[in-house]
Amino acid sequence: MEPNAEIRELARRRRRRRARRQLIAALAALLVLAAAVVLLIHFLNGRSGGTTPESSGSASTAASPTGSAEQTEGPPETEAPPDTEAPPETEATTEPSAPTETEVPTTEPPEDESWKLVLVNADHPLPEGFTVQLKELRNGHQVDERIYPELQQMFDDARAAGIYPFINESFRTAERQQQIMDQYIAGYEAGGMSHEEAVAAAQKLVALPGTSEHQLGLALDIIAEFDADSTATWAWLKENSWKYGFILRYPEGKEEITGISYEAWHFRYVGVPTAQEITESGLCLEEYLEGQDE
Repeated sequence: MEPNAEIRELARRRRRRRARRQLIAALAALLVLAAAVVLLIHFLNGRSGGTTPESSGSASTAASPTGSAEQTEGPPETEAPPDTEAPPETEATTEPSAPTETEVPTTEPPEDESWKLVLVNADHPLPEGFTVQLKELRNGHQVDERIYPELQQMFDDARAAGIYPFINESFRTAERQQQIMDQYIAGYEAGGMSHEEAVAAAQKLVALPGTSEHQLGLALDIIAEFDADSTATWAWLKENSWKYGFILRYPEGKEEITGISYEAWHFRYVGVPTAQEITESGLCLEEYLEGQDE
């Protein structure tokens, strides 16, 4: 260490020692002063023979050697001085402190997820008074706003895999559902079917108003973008859609149960855990829900 640096270091040490000595001396003086105050209070209390009017009904405090305020014991059971009221023997001379508010841990009620599994078909019409908060997509289609994050993620991941899905149908009003039904009926009639035959044929592909999942805002008809062959798109969705909470709603071989012909393009949101169970089990939604009721 250089001489000048050594001298400065010694000077700093002396200043620190001097500061400590001054601090110790100050603390000692405070302790002596506190002790003198305590003795003076005891002396005055002995002279008065009771509490003073200023201290009656309030807390008496004295500076403790540590410098913190401590509450003294209640006054002795002596006759109260004039103009003061002696406290009841069973009560303290100080007012009780306000109860401390403690935070009671609360648990959030579990989220009601029944909306994900609402069954809508020919035997289970849309619940009376049903409403849904919709989110409009860039192409004008609308879906239940609660499924949008997972729907967007599914489409992003599909595009990253070279698949370009396109929403062809989403939420429908009852009026729109009826319009589609009428179009199918008219088409079958133009093909030579009677009205009754046309209605029966149309109902295998289109649900009557009030019995369509599209009115829930949870169902989507998805095809390939740019009018491309949709086969690869449907294959990717059939394999991966469960990861985002969607299922192939009307699978092949379940027509007798669902009442709807096989639709490779129709996917329905049910939530990830349920979608995984349904996909792995090979059940349709009706079969799955029937098993849950047993």
